[in-house]
Amino acid sequence: MKSLTNQIASSIQNKETNRPFVLGAIIIGMFMAAIEGTIVSTAMPGIVSDLGGFSTFSWVFSAYLLMSAITVLIFGKLSDLFGRKPIYSIGIVIFLIGSLLCGFAESMEALILFRLIQGIGAGAVQPIALTIVGDMYSMEERAKIQGYLASVWGISAIAGPALGGIFVQYIDWSWVFWMNIPLGVLSLVGVVLLLHESIDKERKSIDYSGAILLLVSISALMIVLIEGGVHWKWTSLPIITLLSTSFVAMTIFF
Repeated sequence: MKSLTNQIASSIQNKETNRPFVLGAIIIGMFMAAIEGTIVSTAMPGIVSDLGGFSTFSWVFSAYLLMSAITVLIFGKLSDLFGRKPIYSIGIVIFLIGSLLCGFAESMEALILFRLIQGIGAGAVQPIALTIVGDMYSMEERAKIQGYLASVWGISAIAGPALGGIFVQYIDWSWVFWMNIPLGVLSLVGVVLLLHESIDKERKSIDYSGAILLLVSISALMIVLIEGGVHWKWTSLPIITLLSTSFVAMTIFF
């Protein structure tokens, strides 16, 4: 324990990246984001029984995936501008805020909104975690490290449903989201204290218009796929309008 403390103190004092500890923090952050895809699905029956809104529960998953997919582009570029550590840290904080709010949601609409916030944070956590690992390790070392990172998704696929069932059965479904708080704090502290990087001051531009167009296109298409044939007929005006909007936005994007 003393040796471990000395390593951490030395890394902080000398401003040298402690790769094993940073890798551990990254794995924790990735696990936190990855398990959200499996643990929530198991808890959904309990969530629906408390909050209602059965007709809209699919948006609990769609909102998270949509925002994480869109914000990957923006956060990736921001990490080139301002460094991996600050953007990763911002992503963790946003993810934890969304997780905390999800546990306090009192309606399905509120839960969907808070899942959007979670998704924004996930858009920074997952890709930038991989980028940090790529920056720390050489090409020869990355194959072994990728094995560790890949195992995170396998473990989350197994542990997610089990933990979700335990929380719903014996505690409360809110803990499906609140369990992220200690994991996120551990990952945040590890990266902030033990990762040291040099930032290229070269000025780069961010394609905000492209990101907005992609958001509009994918959002419109996702609404069609979720609501088509359920609340709206496939030949109805809203479906046609959304499909047209998605096509036009994607065409302009390209």
